[in-house]
Amino acid sequence: MRAILTISNILGKMLEFLIVFLLMLMTVLMFAQVLGRFVFQNGLFWAEELSRFTMITLVYLGAGVACKNKDHISVTILDGILKGTTHKLYRVFVALLSIAFLILVAKVGFSVLHVVSSQKSANMQITMNLIYMVIPISSCIMIFYLLMEILQLIFVQKSDDSPKAEAAAQGTKI
Repeated sequence: MRAILTISNILGKMLEFLIVFLLMLMTVLMFAQVLGRFVFQNGLFWAEELSRFTMITLVYLGAGVACKNKDHISVTILDGILKGTTHKLYRVFVALLSIAFLILVAKVGFSVLHVVSSQKSANMQITMNLIYMVIPISSCIMIFYLLMEILQLIFVQKSDDSPKAEAAAQGTKI
């Protein structure tokens, strides 16, 4: 379990670093594009397209980080009602439903790769496979973190499974 937690933490740090890098890249690209258009009357023809692709990647990778941190939007009415083992079973059920959905998303994402393999982006002329690849990758990342959550629910014993206790253990506020 410790090795899996280490892998999870390393993956999380890598994702966070990549997201920060991509956000900085997108900011620099947009600044250069605006500067080029308004000061030099000639912008970078590829900057807008690369910024769009960067934003798409940011969103999908950010969804993986949000899954790791349990920051996705959720309906929590049952979290306050259910206690103990029932609450754990409920959370495992929700995680399994999410995994089933993400498997479907990954499967469709992989099948779309075949469709877009012959398409190239308008300005940069890169294959669209590179852009669409983020869909199954981020789905697999989210599946990994949901499996981590299930393993923690099953094998890690906590005295209090309420969201407030979990947030207090993580040092966050609800």
